[in-house]
Amino acid sequence: MQNKLNRRRFLRLISSISLLPLLNSCSNPIISSLINGGKRYQPKPNADIFIEGDDKNIAMSLKNSYQKIKSIADNPGKELKIAYETNSGYAVLRMSFVKDNLADYPHLRIINDRTGEKANILWGMKGLHPSIKFVDDNGKIITKNGQRLEFQISSSSLPTTQSARDWLLLGFKIFAVALAIWLGLGIAKIIISALSFLAFNALVIGLLIVGLSVVIPLFKWILEVTGIKLEDVIAIFSQAVELIISTLLNIVDYLENYFR
Repeated sequence: MQNKLNRRRFLRLISSISLLPLLNSCSNPIISSLINGGKRYQPKPNADIFIEGDDKNIAMSLKNSYQKIKSIADNPGKELKIAYETNSGYAVLRMSFVKDNLADYPHLRIINDRTGEKANILWGMKGLHPSIKFVDDNGKIITKNGQRLEFQISSSSLPTTQSARDWLLLGFKIFAVALAIWLGLGIAKIIISALSFLAFNALVIGLLIVGLSVVIPLFKWILEVTGIKLEDVIAIFSQAVELIISTLLNIVDYLENYFR
């Protein structure tokens, strides 16, 4: 009798295992939640770049993204989809350069697919330093949690003689602060750091492309102050994976100190 019971239990176990793939793909959210440890099943979104996995995987995604970033700067209206992991599954940011009445140059626009929120990213001048500002479609600076999203790109931590790389690294950090506030502080800081790496590089590439063909006093001034050239941006993407990881962790440290 004991042998029969064991055999029955064994057959039930085999049957259960064979049904797992079917149950796991089931569209019923309750079944899916039970199978996936409380997390609802979500298929991988259609995206051009994925920010996921450990630090090395994220760094590799960034390292291989230069041509994709430059492509949207070269082709206003073309969209780049960046998927990233959150506690509730994947989210997607859409980035593109657009021509409208907000600026006399193609500017970066970011759309949060999950919420539908839009931010137009413009260059500015705050005091004696360049600035970036997140504005709505009417040109009004966006305010989130009582904070206006315009940030001066300056820091007392920069060396007396700043290199183009110093300015780029500072830009990543400042952009990360603005993006963290705009998207919400619940997103992992390493993800915010990676997104800011992509977005600020896109912003700079757009600046360089326009600055080479059109005389815009603000752009000419920013390029003179920072000394950034396209070769400097390419070098950021071309560096070893370990150095990209170091850059991301540096941005993470900056965010932790800023929001402490």
